Amino acid sequence: MTVVSTTDERALVRRLLADRSVAGAEDFGRFVNDHRYFGTSSFDSKAATPVLIEALPRLTDPGVIEIVALHLKNPAARPAAFDALHASFLEWGAVRRGRVGWQLGQALVNAAPIREASLVLGIATDSVYGTNRQPVVLGLPRFRRVPETERALRELIHDIDVAQQAMYALRRVAGPQLTVEALEDVRSAHPDSTLERLARREIRKMSRTLRRHEADTAASDALSAAEGEHQLDAISA
Repeated sequence: MTVVSTTDERALVRRLLADRSVAGAEDFGRFVNDHRYFGTSSFDSKAATPVLIEALPRLTDPGVIEIVALHLKNPAARPAAFDALHASFLEWGAVRRGRVGWQLGQALVNAAPIREASLVLGIATDSVYGTNRQPVVLGLPRFRRVPETERALRELIHDIDVAQQAMYALRRVAGPQLTVEALEDVRSAHPDSTLERLARREIRKMSRTLRRHEADTAASDALSAAEGEHQLDAISA
């Protein structure tokens, strides 16, 4: 069982950041979406990255861990933060309350180098982590060149916790035509279910895309043929 700290870990992280002279340490955990009404945060996520990576394994407050995960989505955390994020996700990824597992999953897949694809796929396919796998599954197209990725996604489109994300990711990995064929299997395997409805909706969307592509290709071919005939006529003349 995970033990939650009774100390003020947010203040602890701020002190660690201040000790390393990270700009805006006092703004750690302050996120501003609308600058019309709130002042901008001066927190330097890039400079804070090494401190946050070092602090993460010591934290036990899910709220503070979530804040650290949010900051570790910045590009400077790739791939340096992967090991710490992976260890933290293994501990917190199965937590159903709050968003700590979800945020760790998103930071994890963002930081993961290709060489760690097997660890990422292991998390994506482990049902014990429930819906906290959703951002991990969404990020799997980063690993499209790893053969196991497409196989995993073809299984995950049958997993209700992550099916919608897996359908989107499979489309990016395998293309719409093969994804439509895979989703027809979902419809057959799960009649009159949420999975069947999700698959049907995605099939409609991808079918429209395929029809537009076919129409564009036909128009391009017709234009090329017309230009070819025009050139032949010019040569004959």
